[in-house]
Amino acid sequence: MRLFLILLLALAAPAQALTFQTRMEKVQWTVAGDQFECRLSQQIDGYGEAMFVRRAGERPVFELSAWSNLMRPGPAQVFNTAPPWRPELRPQVVGAGTVASGAKALQLPYQQAGQMLAGLSAGLQPTIQRSSLSDAGPVTVVVSSVGYRQAWDEFQTCANGLLPMNIDQISRSAIGFPSGGAELDAQAQRMLDVALAYIEADPAVGRIQLDGHSDNVGDRLRNRELSRQRVLAVQAYLTERGVDPELISTRFHGERYPVAANNSAAGRAKNRRVTLRLERE
Repeated sequence: MRLFLILLLALAAPAQALTFQTRMEKVQWTVAGDQFECRLSQQIDGYGEAMFVRRAGERPVFELSAWSNLMRPGPAQVFNTAPPWRPELRPQVVGAGTVASGAKALQLPYQQAGQMLAGLSAGLQPTIQRSSLSDAGPVTVVVSSVGYRQAWDEFQTCANGLLPMNIDQISRSAIGFPSGGAELDAQAQRMLDVALAYIEADPAVGRIQLDGHSDNVGDRLRNRELSRQRVLAVQAYLTERGVDPELISTRFHGERYPVAANNSAAGRAKNRRVTLRLERE
């Protein structure tokens, strides 16, 4: 009962309030994408575009773009509301987001985007509400659930073709060396195979930076050489599988840049690594 009261108070709009929603017969969902990103979008008549975006290796997020942003910057309320033709559905509070000035009015992380997608699947309509710039009452933007099921199937088909990871995730990952040597184990090879899939798919990759590191066991000169051998092992794996050697730059640092304390086996294992960074032209 409390939930219904919250929703009724939040969505009870005065006469001068502005509500943007595409008429049922004009609702269109659009699915577009490639190996790097999939987009599921709906234009909101008079306001802009609502879009669910899923990048390779990530969960979907929500973006609301405005042709002319009438919302005042600040906290907005987000709900899943029942359409007039489905009064039996229970509305849901999704949470709050922050409206920004400019064309990119609102961005919501995957936790809230997931609730919105689940609501659409159940026949509910994601609804964003925020006070207006002119203090004329709240501005309400409604994403229609009409035609969603077919669009969702197309979105899933696109998502199934995404690469395992995106360029940011690859560049945040490290190729580990569980022992004190420079041999690539099965886990390291799997990680490099993911990077290879991305490099092959993205012709804009113009540079691959490899940085070798070690733990602090042994003398510094030996550790520097060990970090070099690790870089060479990763470089060889990439070039043997078709990567242009001219794209690869290498550096080796020995024990100088630890990412964890060397006073435990787990910390030393994290420091025995080669980082791989992809840079696009």
